[in-house]
Amino acid sequence: MVRIKLTELQEEIGHYLGIPYWKNKLQDGKIIEEGVLGGKGNCRQIASETIRLAQKQNIDLTKLSNQEFYNFQKKNQIGIDCSGLACQLLIVYGQMIGKKVEFNIRRTSADMLTSAPLAKEIKLKDVQTGDLIRQKNGHHLLFIIDKEGDIINYIDSSREGRGVKFGQYNIKDKTFKNQGIFRLNSLL
Repeated sequence: MVRIKLTELQEEIGHYLGIPYWKNKLQDGKIIEEGVLGGKGNCRQIASETIRLAQKQNIDLTKLSNQEFYNFQKKNQIGIDCSGLACQLLIVYGQMIGKKVEFNIRRTSADMLTSAPLAKEIKLKDVQTGDLIRQKNGHHLLFIIDKEGDIINYIDSSREGRGVKFGQYNIKDKTFKNQGIFRLNSLL
């Protein structure tokens, strides 16, 4: 049963791979440059907006290479930030395991997702699918897909690495010791 759920989650994750990173630009707590869906849309909304903007600009997306497609999305401020990706995946994963995950995605940040009252820190030995690794003092997070031995497989969205991508952490790596691992209270 767990393997079936993981396969379903990996299928959902596949829809996000390669989507550019986008985060609204703020100044003094106010949005000064907002992207399509504010970097928080789900993969279906992002696809729909990509098609809508391409039609508006008379661009045939089927004729674009992967790089041109990525560049089109980036130029049109279409993308997702790390907390938007985590929120979308947490909602889907919660549905898959029969738990209700709710929050205001547009107002949720990496710091909020890895802080009380939404989440609590857990021990490395207890890591499971859907947990979050907090990075950069709460300014970035990784969504844990699974753990195989000493390797944690994750997905994230960041400026580094071209948007949404897979990654791995070896828990024996000394840099990992500085990371916090959190689980949403609604998934406990």
